[in-house]
Amino acid sequence: MKNKIFLFLLPLLTALWLFACYKDDSPPYVKPDPCPWPEITTQGLNTFGCKINGKEWVPCVDLYGSVVSLRPIDCTLRESDGSNFLSMALTYSVQESDNDTLESLIVGLKPLKLGYNPISDLVYSSLDFGQIFESGQSSKAWENIDHNAQNYFEITRLDTSQNIISGVFKFTLLSENKQDTLQFTDGRFDLKYYPQ
Repeated sequence: MKNKIFLFLLPLLTALWLFACYKDDSPPYVKPDPCPWPEITTQGLNTFGCKINGKEWVPCVDLYGSVVSLRPIDCTLRESDGSNFLSMALTYSVQESDNDTLESLIVGLKPLKLGYNPISDLVYSSLDFGQIFESGQSSKAWENIDHNAQNYFEITRLDTSQNIISGVFKFTLLSENKQDTLQFTDGRFDLKYYPQ
């Protein structure tokens, strides 16, 4: 009887010993980026990205931002009167610490046509970037276009039947006192817009 119990317990004890010696070599869990860097596309994938002074910036809103009804990307195009007035509101709000930063880029351009559109040639252009930080106690704004820099939006797709606008861009903004500069480079967007 003792031999039968021993023969039964031996594989069980061996399995427990092997399991205790098993080392988990898998890498630690890393939270995935909720808003990854987008490729340049023209399919209406509702993506936007640029580099601000060399650092990647992608509109992104976490669950906290969703609760207060923030949307990472809003895009409209007034096409009914032929003006092709593009309006984009892009928001970055991801809770990372006690002093969260809310960043927004507001774009208003008209008229846009397929191809290269220098901002200096447009009838209307408004580019504003703002930050609210230290839990809403402080803010910064860049609202002046640096006309000495290369500023353009190149529209690679303007599809009014499927409401898709895609393109690439580059521009430079100055702060109100014109001492602080933000360079927006490697810009790309592939958006489904709301027609007006």
